[in-house]
Amino acid sequence: MHEENGPWNQWRFEMEPGGPQHVGGDTPLLSGREWMIIALSGLMILNGWYFLGIITVNILILLILERKGVLDRWNATRVLGFILMIRTSRGQLTLEKISRPRRLWRWFGEFSLWLCAFILLITTTLITLSAITLLNQPTSQSLETSDVLLIPGVSNGIPLMWPLLALMVALVIHEYGHGIQMRAHGMRVRSFGLLIASMIPIGAFAEPEAREITQAPIRERMRTYAAGPAVNLVMAALLTVVLASTMMSIDPYDEGAYSPAIVVEGPSEAAGLLPYDIIIKVENASIGSASDLQNKLSQASAGDIWTMAVLPYDNGSWGNQIELEIILGDKHAHYLAMNVTPEMLEALDIKPGDPFMGVSGDGLGPAIQSTTGGRDRLIGPFAADLSASERILYGVTHPLQLLSIPLTFDGEVMASAEAAMLDVGPIHQEIINGIFWFWWINFLLGFANLIPVVPFDGGHLMRDAIRGSIQAVSNRISILHPQRMEIFATKTANVASLLFVGIFVLPILFRLVV
Repeated sequence: MHEENGPWNQWRFEMEPGGPQHVGGDTPLLSGREWMIIALSGLMILNGWYFLGIITVNILILLILERKGVLDRWNATRVLGFILMIRTSRGQLTLEKISRPRRLWRWFGEFSLWLCAFILLITTTLITLSAITLLNQPTSQSLETSDVLLIPGVSNGIPLMWPLLALMVALVIHEYGHGIQMRAHGMRVRSFGLLIASMIPIGAFAEPEAREITQAPIRERMRTYAAGPAVNLVMAALLTVVLASTMMSIDPYDEGAYSPAIVVEGPSEAAGLLPYDIIIKVENASIGSASDLQNKLSQASAGDIWTMAVLPYDNGSWGNQIELEIILGDKHAHYLAMNVTPEMLEALDIKPGDPFMGVSGDGLGPAIQSTTGGRDRLIGPFAADLSASERILYGVTHPLQLLSIPLTFDGEVMASAEAAMLDVGPIHQEIINGIFWFWWINFLLGFANLIPVVPFDGGHLMRDAIRGSIQAVSNRISILHPQRMEIFATKTANVASLLFVGIFVLPILFRLVV
């Protein structure tokens, strides 16, 4: 809707002046300006400024295509010098058919508005807290530019194929969400468009008739803004169920328990236990899951000696069963040695004599996990053995845990050892990867677009919400002339938007520079 959402789908920037310059056969292959851009990009790459080098290469390619009239034939223009913007009128007939049940889509627009208002409150709170934290603790970890933009195949933890495909689909349904709301409220869509940089789609837009969108009632316009992110979030919710259903059909090769990390100089390290070694028996009692081992541990005391049957892990496979002997340590003494206060240990109900194996978690799960750990992490709140309170807790935290998975496991949906524990073929694994990345991109695109900063959808929602609130108050108490009230409301919304731009950009710039 005359928008692209940054970095993937932001409102359209103004085009650079000037059209394509057609050249004759005697024109040199490259102009002087283009040779300068080649030299500049080479210097940037040699100095390790790869991101800026890629931008200058994009500028060069688009300049050549523009000079040769190729962009004209594509109905495309340059945006900010290095981004290709392609417009098309295709999809209008499909849009009209989908948006025919007007009342249904207006209801969805109202639902979208309330959903996005709730998430907008969350993003506003998170951004504000982030800025406050930065002011109080300015020594934050630095960020790479590519990691801020989250580009498939470029940013750490984001591979190319599935995220790129998911991004293209997510952008399409996002813009169709805007377009459907426009048609449901009687507004026309002039064109759809795509923004491309380095062959990667980074944004899209549905362009309305400018006068219709600006003159539309505030609530109808807000529904239109909210529909795009809401479509992505609803799609992510559906994919959460699909992902869980797919994972439920997968079983491990061997039942047992393991730990993804071992405490240095702890009892498990002394016994010879390594990360991802599968414990299948303790004192001749079978261990089929993490709960079995935890129950066994709850009945033990510090100083007890266990004989464990273990399948040793070695570079993606498990060897024949071996026996290890472990002397359980004292958890209370261990934490005291780590400078944990006795008051804290008492609050955690850790007492002298409590057993301690010396194992640790990986940040995404407990210290002791079942061999179905990777599967269970993707199932989340849909696991069969959860209580009602656990299901609610997991439901709240599950999206955040899924978001962090590829960043923790370097672009994979689980650790390689966890995947090797599961009986899943390569085709099935690719299906799981596809579902996961479609969820990941849709959720992130919907959530990120509700940042309260223009050009994001959340910025436009916030600005219209401020204007609408001021207008409603002014109409009730009649303290301002309608024209003055409109000017005051617009200025207040713009000031608030600029304030949130500063709050949002400050932490990012600080981490990029420091």
